Amino acid sequence: MANRFRILTLAVFCVFYSKAQAAFDKGGISGVGARPIGMGGAFTSIADSGDAVWNNPAGLIQVLRPEISGMGAVLLNGEQDQFEGTYVQPFGDQMAWAISTNQLLYSNGSENDRQYILSFATPLAIDKSISFGINAKLLEVDSSTVPSLQASGFGLDMGFLWHIPILNYRYGKQLNIGLFAQDLDTTINWQEGSPQLIPLDVRGGLSYEFTDDLVAACEFENFNDPNLSVNHLLLHTGIEGWFFEDHVGLRTGYTDLETLPGTFTAGISYRSNTWGIDYAYIGHPQYLGSSHRISANWRFGDSFLGKVKSFIPEDVVAYVDGDLITLKWSGSPSLSLAGYNVYFTKTSGTGYVKINSRPIRANYFQMRGLEKNTHYYFVVASITNTIPPIESQYSKEVLAGTTAAPAAPIVVQSDLQNEGVIDIARQVQLTSFGDPAKKGLKGYNIYISEVSGGRFDKINAQPIENVPTYLVRKLKVGQKYFFYFTQVGLDNSESAPSREVSFVALPYSSVVQQGLAVNPQSGAVAAQQSGNTQPAAQPADSGLPALPAAK
Repeated sequence: MANRFRILTLAVFCVFYSKAQAAFDKGGISGVGARPIGMGGAFTSIADSGDAVWNNPAGLIQVLRPEISGMGAVLLNGEQDQFEGTYVQPFGDQMAWAISTNQLLYSNGSENDRQYILSFATPLAIDKSISFGINAKLLEVDSSTVPSLQASGFGLDMGFLWHIPILNYRYGKQLNIGLFAQDLDTTINWQEGSPQLIPLDVRGGLSYEFTDDLVAACEFENFNDPNLSVNHLLLHTGIEGWFFEDHVGLRTGYTDLETLPGTFTAGISYRSNTWGIDYAYIGHPQYLGSSHRISANWRFGDSFLGKVKSFIPEDVVAYVDGDLITLKWSGSPSLSLAGYNVYFTKTSGTGYVKINSRPIRANYFQMRGLEKNTHYYFVVASITNTIPPIESQYSKEVLAGTTAAPAAPIVVQSDLQNEGVIDIARQVQLTSFGDPAKKGLKGYNIYISEVSGGRFDKINAQPIENVPTYLVRKLKVGQKYFFYFTQVGLDNSESAPSREVSFVALPYSSVVQQGLAVNPQSGAVAAQQSGNTQPAAQPADSGLPALPAAK
């Protein structure tokens, strides 16, 4: 009974303590956004919706269509009512603006806390891997029962977000790091009394995207209010998964509160292509009443500068081999992409049907089993990794016609036009590796695999010098292959391998250029004497780290 009394006393202290603490609660039971709350408040490194205003405004650049969102809640057994609304307007894919308000109203009329926020976010890197956001806000306090209880002031929030892609999908998709500082030197001036400094709140943490549909987050919050004699370092953790083609989301988490013991949270969401609704639950002692949040959002229209054109795949080409069609395109370098969708139709410009069931991660796609002697039209669209995912406009249409002959599973060596090749020496600038003779080496070995991290086989029979071009042949057009390199010593010892690189095999005719003498037996291509013997690039331009010394 004594413990319950202490909890109840602490709760009353939180609500009615004084003007200094009651105004503009930093979170606790008054957090904003059902989805972040359902994840235990661990949203600083995710921040991919309008809730980013309250968790990390740098994440607003991930909102690619105009969005309206809002939340309502009844707190502390009816002692408080909370209402929040946000409108986000992206400008192309390089910046976003938002206007928001949060109203915390006490049912007895003793106090109303109001916030009005103007937000701005922009990437700091071309690939949008790092972004910055800022909130400029007006804070007001008033009361319907105490007319003299009035205050106003201006505040500033700042956030950063860093996306780090994971190159090997077997180990996950992406690591995100977020930092958010709320109320940097924010002061409100009371009509009767001294100015009040709103305590600074700093959050930082990371999230790990295992797949497009599963993410886990952990962050710490440093809330330093001299009026509260409690632990200022708070923990927030959460995990979220999406199911049924990303229409249903489930999440749970753990959160520390400012003046109460930590508790577990849970939430559920439904998403359509344009709208969604989120619910969150936070358990509290029975005297406070459990907290429930319901948020809704609606995404519509285009960015202010039109649809995000940099997300539209370009340079779509098709290669045909019997009933096998390979599509290849140039994708966006943006890290907000989850993949691509491929559509086809028999009638140009209409009736497109999606081929793939899940987003395609690579920038090529092969399909077999289409009708023979038939013309098909193909388009490709990019898919963002936002929730819900946003699809770009279609690429330019490309025409491809199947033939009556079935596709050969292995391209014969003499069929130079349809054979897939990779000029590995040109791709990695092998000339920049250095003259083996001057380095006391026999040369270099090249290894190939169809799977990253899988079994690699050596291509060359003898160590290779720093030749300007070297064709890897008998490959499948449109398929991605992985390579690494080693140095070979004079005693035939090999160094440790370089890091992996990957390239897509292209038709022979599109790779071999005029001025090359082809040896169809070995697959190697030697440059004809042209009088220019300078290396194609310096070592730093090769894209590979320096090779370890031979063992």
